[in-house]
Amino acid sequence: MRRYLSLLGSRPFATLWGGATVSAFGDSMTWVALVWLAFERGGPGSVSALVVAATAPVIVGGLALGVVLDRFDRRAVLICVNATLACAVGLVPLWAHLAGPPPTWLLLSVAALYGFLKIANWAGVPAMIPALVPAEALNTANAMESMSFGVADVAGPAVAGALIAGVGAETVLAFDTLTYLVFLVCLVGLRGRIPQEHVGPDAHGDAGLRPALRFLWRTPPILATTLMFMAFNVGEGMLLVLLPSYTSSVLEGDAATYGLLLSAFSVGALTGSLVVGAIDWRPSLGRSIAVAQTLAGATFLVLALEVGLPGTVAVLLAAGLLISPLTIWAQTIRMRLVPEGMRGRVFGVLRTFMQATPPLGGAAAGILLGGPGVAATVVAMTAIMAVPGVVGLVTPALAESRLRPSVPAPAQPR
Repeated sequence: MRRYLSLLGSRPFATLWGGATVSAFGDSMTWVALVWLAFERGGPGSVSALVVAATAPVIVGGLALGVVLDRFDRRAVLICVNATLACAVGLVPLWAHLAGPPPTWLLLSVAALYGFLKIANWAGVPAMIPALVPAEALNTANAMESMSFGVADVAGPAVAGALIAGVGAETVLAFDTLTYLVFLVCLVGLRGRIPQEHVGPDAHGDAGLRPALRFLWRTPPILATTLMFMAFNVGEGMLLVLLPSYTSSVLEGDAATYGLLLSAFSVGALTGSLVVGAIDWRPSLGRSIAVAQTLAGATFLVLALEVGLPGTVAVLLAAGLLISPLTIWAQTIRMRLVPEGMRGRVFGVLRTFMQATPPLGGAAAGILLGGPGVAATVVAMTAIMAVPGVVGLVTPALAESRLRPSVPAPAQPR
């Protein structure tokens, strides 16, 4: 806990992290509310349209916003983005109050705008963290960022469900508007606290995405982990489709059982993030990522044995624990290797690429579940997740000494 308390004692970092955590919690609640409203309006077809509207714009928005984050003051960009989202989300409860139930087109528009802009926070916040914490604290800072999403994933849907039942989905969206305002206040309070090297044209006269893509291609540790994570996310896309079918056909459970499985995975991930951020991890971060990804993928293979509800919960808890360090360690590597003036673009590109692969896994799982069945789907998912980790174990770039955590220099006598 000493590491966490030390970071929280830094007012600029605590302000950024606290605002981002509140906003992530509100986003998690809003997604549940939008899905519920869409389902009430048009059933599964409207929900499907909502998912497409929320995911398709990410590819364009993520790449564009990475450039914007490097060209302009990142804090100012996040202020503009979150103010826009606050107005968009707040329009739904306002419409409901003034004109009755919000139409489906409004829900789809809000979802599409969120999909287009969300990478701004996902790339902008980590791009600002290295300016606020010492190098030896990056692992803990990245663990705290990961925990923000973990807390949101665990608590957000449950709170949203209770509020929807009590006061209606539109009120949940009004609450999210307030969380955006909290984040805005935090960002305004960081004025002058986050120095930034504004990017200009590189040696080739290019201030756009090309330098970021060139950097990614020429930096083996980041390229290797990105490809590994893209493959792993294909497997996670398969898991999202597999779990409801597994719940019904193997566990003979219902929606409550399915919710329990999702919670088990989220609790494992949140716990893993808490542990990783609290310890002084000395081994190579690249090799550690490869080992954790291999073990996490292999853990899911147990599901093919149909181990019952307790065993399935245990598998998901263990998988969550093993998966949680991946992003934390990878973010530390990126923060160490990516030049400050290129972080917005590189982080935007990386997170956009990794967000693009889960739908491939979802489609593949649908085909496998309709044919060979659950066991074949589990085996394929395990291979897609674990094999890249095995390759990473023998990849020289992931064993480089510069991927070891920074250790503060000993104090000099005065």
